[in-house]
Amino acid sequence: MNGSFPISGVIGIVAEDVAQLALARQHGLTCVELRADLLLSAGVSVDDLLGLTAKAAQDGLGCLFTLRHRSHGGTFDGSEDERAALLRKALGAGADVVDVEWGTPAAEALLSEVSAPVVLSYHDFDGMLSAARLQSLTDAMTAAGPLALKVVPLAAKLSDAARMLQWVEARPAGAPARIGFAMGPCGAASRILTIAYGAPITYAALGKSVAPGQVAMAELLEVYRVHELNGDTRVYGIAGTHSLTSFSPFLHNPGFTAHGLNAVYVPLQTDDFNDLHASLGSLRIDGLSITTPFKEDALRLADEADARSKNCGAANTWVIRRTVEGTRVSAYNTDFDGVIVPIAQHTDVKGLKVAVIGNGGAARGAVEALADGGAVPHLFYRDQERGGAVAEALGVSGALLSAIDDSFDVYLNATTLGTQPDDPSPVSKEIFKRSGQLAFEMLYQNPNSQFLADAAQAGITCVRGREMLVAQGVEQLKLFTGKEAGLAEYEANFERGIRYRF
Repeated sequence: MNGSFPISGVIGIVAEDVAQLALARQHGLTCVELRADLLLSAGVSVDDLLGLTAKAAQDGLGCLFTLRHRSHGGTFDGSEDERAALLRKALGAGADVVDVEWGTPAAEALLSEVSAPVVLSYHDFDGMLSAARLQSLTDAMTAAGPLALKVVPLAAKLSDAARMLQWVEARPAGAPARIGFAMGPCGAASRILTIAYGAPITYAALGKSVAPGQVAMAELLEVYRVHELNGDTRVYGIAGTHSLTSFSPFLHNPGFTAHGLNAVYVPLQTDDFNDLHASLGSLRIDGLSITTPFKEDALRLADEADARSKNCGAANTWVIRRTVEGTRVSAYNTDFDGVIVPIAQHTDVKGLKVAVIGNGGAARGAVEALADGGAVPHLFYRDQERGGAVAEALGVSGALLSAIDDSFDVYLNATTLGTQPDDPSPVSKEIFKRSGQLAFEMLYQNPNSQFLADAAQAGITCVRGREMLVAQGVEQLKLFTGKEAGLAEYEANFERGIRYRF
């Protein structure tokens, strides 16, 4: 078996109704997977299913036909003989290749037939395979003589996703093609990057997601441009516990394209920053944006850091450089730019009396940025022990949040309150009453937070989180690549990105 595979690129999963075939063509896809088990469960007849297979072939769409049994996460309840028979009919109707689970009678039956185009698949919904188990499984599956091996376990951490990408890349010359990535939130990046490591395809749903961690079709094609990725693609990403909801990919990926860079920016969902640090090489990461709750870890694990990061005790940007001597991580804090630039669009920063609400990494960065810009920051917090220690370390006045009043020029929310639509404001709306005040919301996920709504109702000028994201994103692009983008360029990227999330 030479490892050649008849279809390539993003494969759209037709799983709900026959109309999704037309949707695949609208997306400009060159191949589809017909999830026959799900279509049959949705009421599509066998004759219509085979007709759909023939239609895909007539339209020039490569077709992978999958009839997943209930025991392997699908919905088909028939016998293995019935399953093998329908898979043969699908090939006769024009399917390019069929997917059958490793170790099943249906797989054995099809693989016993000369030149049967089979993807031999293995899914583990419980967790990651050990290195030894993955190797033994690979050897056994390869010996069966399929057209391709597909191995998809559940990732508990980013290093699990990295292992699957390395498995794809390690395919020996002449061996069956390898389709590999990891399920789950921590595996999302591997779905985006797998083609760059040598997989012929990656999957995306044309309707509802059919697997955990699946990335939306439009995002794979238009934002991540996975069909253009290759072994020379430079990898950047956003690291945090909520990276999958980050808007940064919608800023940086178009930015890379506009500046002619072979690079991609991916979500790196993780609960273990040490694990991410250990996976930098295997994931080929050249730079990171770092968000809650890892900004302090980002400073701790860096080899060197700029003065801003050291002064506030937190970093939000890593630049990774590799030389013959080894890998070196440099930490920066672009939250400074994210804070100062938007405020400067409205008023002179120098001399401003600013109430910074919160005591985490974002609040620390804001305090340092404001002091650096000539403002007078004051820290307000809910926890006296933790908040007081932060204020003392930063050398600014601090007080419990209950003591905040209407005497400040700027109120900056550096807490996570406001992320969800029903979150209350961290402060009373009574503080918004003086002409010329600014309300600055560092979060961008909810553009209508209660904090901003109260300020707007009082006629106070609002600085929204998107302005901060854009300003610091422009600075990150420069650190990552040396390229310079204007605020207007990244603001336009944000505006275009709204259709994917909001």
